[in-house]
Amino acid sequence: MKNPDSPLNGLNTIGFTLLSAMLFSPSLSAVPLTASEARGKQLYLTGASPSGQPVKALVGPESAELSGTDVPCAGCHGEDGRGRPEGGIVPTDISHEYLTLAYGHDHDNGRKHAAFTADTIIAAIAGGIDPAGNRLDSAMPRYALSAGDGADLVAYLKRLSTDADPGLSESTIRLGTLLPTRGPLAGMGLAMKDMLSAYFDEINARGGIYNRKIHLEVAEFTGSADSTIKSARHLLEAEPVFALIAPFAGNLEQDILLLSESRSVPQIGPYTLFPEENTLRSRAAFYLLPGLKNEARAMVDYATDVLHMKNAASLVIGPENVNIQGTAEAVEQQSRHRGLGPVARFAYPLHQTQPQAFAAELKKQSPEVIFFFGADDELNLLLKSAEQLKPKPYVFISGSLTRPNALNEAFSDRLFLSLPSLPPDQAGADEFFRLIKRNHLSTHHLTAQAVSYSAAKLLTEGLQRTGRELSRKKLIKTLETIYQLDTGTMPSLSYGSNRHIGSTAATIVSASPDGRYVSPPIGSYKK
Repeated sequence: MKNPDSPLNGLNTIGFTLLSAMLFSPSLSAVPLTASEARGKQLYLTGASPSGQPVKALVGPESAELSGTDVPCAGCHGEDGRGRPEGGIVPTDISHEYLTLAYGHDHDNGRKHAAFTADTIIAAIAGGIDPAGNRLDSAMPRYALSAGDGADLVAYLKRLSTDADPGLSESTIRLGTLLPTRGPLAGMGLAMKDMLSAYFDEINARGGIYNRKIHLEVAEFTGSADSTIKSARHLLEAEPVFALIAPFAGNLEQDILLLSESRSVPQIGPYTLFPEENTLRSRAAFYLLPGLKNEARAMVDYATDVLHMKNAASLVIGPENVNIQGTAEAVEQQSRHRGLGPVARFAYPLHQTQPQAFAAELKKQSPEVIFFFGADDELNLLLKSAEQLKPKPYVFISGSLTRPNALNEAFSDRLFLSLPSLPPDQAGADEFFRLIKRNHLSTHHLTAQAVSYSAAKLLTEGLQRTGRELSRKKLIKTLETIYQLDTGTMPSLSYGSNRHIGSTAATIVSASPDGRYVSPPIGSYKK
């Protein structure tokens, strides 16, 4: 029987055990921190003074000297100040409300003292004594703080229990996304917006997540760098959101990533072919699919494992673009690793390729394998130019970039597509299609809608597991524990502290006579 008061009330909780009781959580304040409180927060969380002056800490009976960054307050007392038992030590609650209880404190070890004041809090931090002059436990570090740092830290302790990340209140979680809503990509962007809105509307209708409703803010990806960055800054600075969900940033992905990472704003499921593989640069970004570089590696593996190509002359062809060149490097590295053979490159000006340029390069290189990362019309020119080659080369293309409208007969058995995920089908994604049907959504952009849907599922799972006491930092740590999450529309997702790309799967399929692949795929190969 369903519990009508459950904070999840009817939501799917894959792999999640709901606690039978919720701990009391104080109201969250949306009032911004003052400058002093913000400085105190930095000191509390990191152990580093905003002034740049080093903070020294004396630890243990021997007063071993450490840097404050080695033993920040939050390390023992937690982000909320309530303390977390660890190694037999139970740090006390240091929220201002608890420290200043009017009737004072009577501890289990017999130590008694009156309520703390600002001065006695500083004395406890610096000298390790309580208001009655009793020594605190030796596990409590003593910090050498300047008068300014001490005042800032006390100011923040007064806000500690009510401080919440931007975009988060007692009743609301504000999410943001960046999508094209006008121009040639508007159809895709609006389909993603409608999918996210429908998904979160249904969650809100069930009571939200731990009684918090999801509010979605949509900023516009215009295609212009200046206006798009301005839209992103509005989401992250002017009226900051708690997290970004399925943003589309086009060729501004690295700019948006730098903005969000500098503010520790989680990005959940960015819609991209070029995820950041280095977790040191994407500490708060969680990608769904592995992107074009991984597809390129799978292409090389297919050429060696299935086509049994060794020491073959290969050619990477694509437009002059830094991301495509990074993909070409992935082909080269994997080719060396797998023994495929030497790899040449041919980069042409974006949208300016000429048939004679393709023909000249093919004649020069005489490739046995071609890896192509361009657009549909450019592929047609390439295949036409390659018809005269003998033997005809095998051609690999990314289904994420290129979809041939009709297969060149000369390459009926030599054209292969890579896919990070097959499009959702009715049998495997029933919940996804029921959501579309209930909300009368378009089905013209299923791949983009599947990304939005899976990103929303991933975020919801992370919020549910994190619980009522929510913060960006806690959400990030929770997402890093997710393993084999099945969203129904793409391969299962797994994350870790050194893995922020959920799926590393790639499928290679051969083309059918009409230029498409069929299900089950012809020549399907999964890596």
